[in-house]
Amino acid sequence: MEENTQPKKLLLVANVVKEHVLKFHVPTIRYLKSQGWTVDVAASGEETVPHCDRQIHGLWKRSPFTLDTLRGVSQLRRIIDEGDYDIVYCHTPVGALVARLAARRARKRGTKVVYFAHGFHFFTGAPLIYWLLFYPIERLLAHSMDLLITLNDEDYARARRRFPKKLRIEQVPGVGVDFARLDIGDAEQKRAQLRSEWGIPQDAPVLIYVAELIANKNQKMLLEALKKVKEKHTDTYLVLVGPDHANGYYQQLAQQMGVADSVVFTGWRSDIGACLRAADIAVASSMREGLALNIVEAMYCQLPVVATDNRGHVPIIRDGENGFLVHVNDSEKMAQRVIALLDDPQLREQIAGCDVSRYSAHAVSEKIYNILKRV
Repeated sequence: MEENTQPKKLLLVANVVKEHVLKFHVPTIRYLKSQGWTVDVAASGEETVPHCDRQIHGLWKRSPFTLDTLRGVSQLRRIIDEGDYDIVYCHTPVGALVARLAARRARKRGTKVVYFAHGFHFFTGAPLIYWLLFYPIERLLAHSMDLLITLNDEDYARARRRFPKKLRIEQVPGVGVDFARLDIGDAEQKRAQLRSEWGIPQDAPVLIYVAELIANKNQKMLLEALKKVKEKHTDTYLVLVGPDHANGYYQQLAQQMGVADSVVFTGWRSDIGACLRAADIAVASSMREGLALNIVEAMYCQLPVVATDNRGHVPIIRDGENGFLVHVNDSEKMAQRVIALLDDPQLREQIAGCDVSRYSAHAVSEKIYNILKRV
């Protein structure tokens, strides 16, 4: 059968604009538009999504357990029915829940539903409640889509074993990193400027983690590791870049642990390339990831990385070659790895040098486009 390569009309559905669509999907939207596709975006939040043809402000919120979820399904069903979309391309647990329920009627008329899973909540080592809550929902909704895209080997293998046999499943290396946005002019000048802004001495060792402040990102482990590192390198700082969804919990914890003066909470930042170059070592403590592009960004900026060995870090880091892996919540081992890097500039240089071109926005966007046009 000849492949249909005519431009399509696609609706991208996600939970929030600022911390998801703008963070991950602009390169793909731009690439699809370059191929002549029409791309609409539906997500909650007032921020503007560049390059899309139409932006719909969704009623749903981060939590599925509100009436806004039901209102969102009704809103999106009407939009999908009126929009005559070829593909509904959904992301994030709530966005994908709303989209798959809303698209059921349109799917019978030929609209294809694609779910991009950025990391299942049911994973090896996940709490039992996650399996009891999230697995049955995803297993049931698997019948309401035509294609599942996964990010890592564990999710791909589990979906192949447990989801309907007729469901098509693909795997891609992330959603792509726009490396150009990480390039800055005078890196040394920006490094000095940011350190001054943050109140950090120019010669102090700096650890950095770019992630929203939530339980899964596990910043508590980093605070514990920092305290241990400071026993040898007393002038070490930790910079946490990301919006605070923990309502000040980690700031209070830093105070209780006696390291508050050595921790900088920056909030949300758009200048990630500059922030990374103001640091010396990237750390990542999350318990669960799909595929951690914040690690890829750190590697691109030539930072050595010490990260937990979750399923979204393991595909990127080869322990001892291009970074270090430690068990989740093993703050002692993380501190040891950080100290080893601080003690040995040659090791830092050796670990930091690696090629991350396969994760580039263009390479991944092209792969996603080829998958979507075949669906």
